[in-house]
Amino acid sequence: MGERESITTDHHAARQQSSSGLRPWVTRAAERVLDTPYLKVRREEVLLPDGTLIPDYYIIENRGWVGIVPLTADGRFLLNRQYKHGIGLEVLEFPAGAIDPHEEDPLLTAHRELMEETGYSVAAEKIELLAHMYANPTGARTRIWWYLARDVAKTGEQKVDPREIIENLLVTPRELLALIHSGQFAVQGQIAAAYMALERLGYLRASF
Repeated sequence: MGERESITTDHHAARQQSSSGLRPWVTRAAERVLDTPYLKVRREEVLLPDGTLIPDYYIIENRGWVGIVPLTADGRFLLNRQYKHGIGLEVLEFPAGAIDPHEEDPLLTAHRELMEETGYSVAAEKIELLAHMYANPTGARTRIWWYLARDVAKTGEQKVDPREIIENLLVTPRELLALIHSGQFAVQGQIAAAYMALERLGYLRASF
């Protein structure tokens, strides 16, 4: 069991009253009930706007994640193929990873993860913020920063965790869309990033 603490709330988004007039929940107390290098879980006692008290609301905590949509100079997307034990399947996805404690800027994580998982790098002027998202806002305080990296080039070798076996492959924009529609590229936030990148790059046009 973690040490119990009295707090009002520790998440800036929860303190902000939305433009719709919805009132945030108030965190009365909290304790860390699981603390490992890979998973941290917090139990909170929260007070709802109508006065209802929930004594045991569980939230997954982390420092956030970064994803990179890498595009080579010849216009192909760089993907990872990797086994994910959570679902027991191989998945196709863009490079992504957790923000390390010493990385104050998510952009640092983007450069590191791209090199570690693929051996590719990107020039500082060729990477831009694509989107800022949340994953599972009901049960996790996880922010995700997505970057679009243009003209990535192979400049090194993978330096992955011993538990990771990652294969890299290059696909065209048309092939990426086909993978999404066939269900082979099926991770929720990754699909959102793919469509945003395709739109940013001019491959998709909205017709309202």
